[in-house]
Amino acid sequence: MAELPFMATEVILMECVKAGGDRQELHEAIRVHSMDAGKVVKGEGKPNDLMERIANDALFKAVHDKLDAMIDPILFVGRAPEQVDEFLADEIDPVLKANADLLQIDSVDAVNV
Repeated sequence: MAELPFMATEVILMECVKAGGDRQELHEAIRVHSMDAGKVVKGEGKPNDLMERIANDALFKAVHDKLDAMIDPILFVGRAPEQVDEFLADEIDPVLKANADLLQIDSVDAVNV
């Protein structure tokens, strides 16, 4: 979760550009804020404060009220949930079905204390 703000910077940039912001200026501001936040995390061991930096920068006013929603982790998983379902259906389920009889065997391993 600590890296999530860095992942969201492209979305933040695009939303601000859509709202009329200057792409070059916004990109440079994100770069500076990201570098400074990274120094705090890596150099001082403190939490990532990139979102606070963006929230306090007037250049990003267009998204200030949306920042929490823009760093929702579900926005960054892509097709992972579907890929897991496909893998289970295509690879695991056939093995389980082919070996269903083995799954019915009671374990003979036990630990008696």
